[in-house]
Amino acid sequence: MAAKRILLIANPAAGRRRGKQHLSRARAQLETLGQAVTTALTKSPGHATRLANANATDFEIIAALGGDGTVNEVADGLMAIKPSERPALAVLPAGTGNDVAQTFGLAKFETAINALANGGTRSLDVVRVHLMRDGDTATRHALLFVAAGFAAEVIRKTGPRVKRLLGRRFSYSAGLFHALTDFRAPKFSVRWDGGERSGRMFQVCAGNTEFAGGGVMRISPGARPDDGLLNISLVDALGRLQIVRRFPSILNGRYVEDKRVDYFTGKRLEIDAVPTAELQADGDIIGTTPATIELLPGALPLVMPE
Repeated sequence: MAAKRILLIANPAAGRRRGKQHLSRARAQLETLGQAVTTALTKSPGHATRLANANATDFEIIAALGGDGTVNEVADGLMAIKPSERPALAVLPAGTGNDVAQTFGLAKFETAINALANGGTRSLDVVRVHLMRDGDTATRHALLFVAAGFAAEVIRKTGPRVKRLLGRRFSYSAGLFHALTDFRAPKFSVRWDGGERSGRMFQVCAGNTEFAGGGVMRISPGARPDDGLLNISLVDALGRLQIVRRFPSILNGRYVEDKRVDYFTGKRLEIDAVPTAELQADGDIIGTTPATIELLPGALPLVMPE
């Protein structure tokens, strides 16, 4: 089998600040397997996006070594490349949540290495978001989901220290209860292909895959990353006690059966909010409303196990 031209982009802070060691290990293993490998370490937020975009046309595969934030940044850089020249994305898990890796059977580092050397690709739908960031319009992308409202507050309260202390299984749950202390539901105006709704809402979410929060929360039951549809949930404003009582259903996905939740599929979603609401994508806060969310079917090839 001919060697693949691979660029490994690593976040040095990933894996309890062992990203550089993981990168050296990955390079050595891939070169042993006969692959042509170039490496790069990120230096700041957004650097992975710039590295992926600047080098995309020189490689067949751009691999993100880190957590979901690093994967998201690399994917964002690749989506700026025209489809005919867009290389495949690969994932080497080294973060806390690793939701992308878990969703696509790449949660084990050795499995991901083997996929890079011997696997194929699968075309994924990608979520494109037009939103506001630092007073200007911006465009971002997501592989898993985009959410406004409580989900962004949970991320804000689940910082790196909490993740290091509690790990994947408990950190996001702890962030959820911490976020309850001062969250106030904004008044949302939401439009989609086929309807509209306004009022105070706990959360608005457009899901491309089922799970988030390190695989702990099934936020979009039944969502598939290759069906050309977003799974959209609109959750009415809830009191703190109501949220606590429904916590198990938030984890297992049965919250969508509640009469205060609208759950349906679509391809486009427009969101505005008073006061302005933050949005998070794939576990990172990316900007604020107003925002337009749309799905790009089969837009990005992902390296998969054989």
